[in-house]
Amino acid sequence: MDDNEKRYEKMIDRYLKGEDTPEEARLLNAYFNQKADQLSDGGKISDIVKRKKRVWQRVAPKQHIASRLVTLRQISLVAACAALFLVAGWYIFLRTEGSHIGVAHLAEADIKPGQYGATITLGDGRPIVLDSTKKGAVIGSALTYEDGTTVLGGGKVPVTAHELLTASTAKGQIYTFVLPDGTKVWLNAASRLTFPSQFGHDRREVTLEGEGYFVVEHEQGRHFYVRSKGQVVEDLGTAFNIRTYADDVAPTTTLTEGAARVNNIHLRPGQQVLQQKGGKIHIQEADLDQVLAWREGNFVFRGETLEEVFRSVSRWYNVDVVFANEQTRYITVGGTISRSRHIRAVLDLMERTGKVKCTINGNVITVH
Repeated sequence: MDDNEKRYEKMIDRYLKGEDTPEEARLLNAYFNQKADQLSDGGKISDIVKRKKRVWQRVAPKQHIASRLVTLRQISLVAACAALFLVAGWYIFLRTEGSHIGVAHLAEADIKPGQYGATITLGDGRPIVLDSTKKGAVIGSALTYEDGTTVLGGGKVPVTAHELLTASTAKGQIYTFVLPDGTKVWLNAASRLTFPSQFGHDRREVTLEGEGYFVVEHEQGRHFYVRSKGQVVEDLGTAFNIRTYADDVAPTTTLTEGAARVNNIHLRPGQQVLQQKGGKIHIQEADLDQVLAWREGNFVFRGETLEEVFRSVSRWYNVDVVFANEQTRYITVGGTISRSRHIRAVLDLMERTGKVKCTINGNVITVH
């Protein structure tokens, strides 16, 4: 590492400690942009992305962004905020209010967002497609919706503890389920929850693939367990979110209230467990606004790469995403946009980075 690189390393450390000057923030922003444009090696770009994401996570909670895209040029006019925002100038800041679709895209086909919907597969293998006009299902002695109406064709759900049921959402679907013990589960898109039609006397256990938010009905002496990729979460009277998609870099469990153990490690509310490669556990403070955004009907990004962003977009809009230029995968963005918007609104805002163009062809999104 040459002297110039060492200089920037020190400035990064100063920024993360809150000890930087406005001039250093300006230099860092230029440095990040130069690195992102010049480097073509994925590993090196990944290192830059990780550093920028750390900066974003420090900056984002303090932002009060107007309902429009904020650019570096506009930010630089606000002298009092210069030190806080300039290093994030390479990002786009998004808000849904007041945003619009560019005129050039008006004639282009659009894709609607996801909606309520799910399937329950009974113990005998019979699939029951749930009503998309309902928001949730209740599993008891009979299968009903949350409003009390009977699920058409559901009949009586098997009542033996040895019958396994599977609740699943496809891409573009979301649904809620009340389990036999009263525990409520929100399932995000492309997720599966497997559970018995009746829990045993001494243990309640379910298996999750994808993402789910749990509000567990606490029972003394009968703990609730969720098994997922590399993790076993034990409820001690709690609400938590588990994200464990196959394409995620690290499965996460976030405790929002109460108490829980993850692989026998105790968590307190607001903490998040990351399951790293090799099985190593890392505990950190969670960004709850971001973790629970999907339940609130939003996308919230804190310096994610476009590759990470489009994974979530792909699941919600049920589309495939192709990157025409591999380097665009590493462009980082941040902001908030409603999941109720059509996909073009999301793509339009991504294009305001000035770094990419997105086209729609059927259900394929190409990022140029």
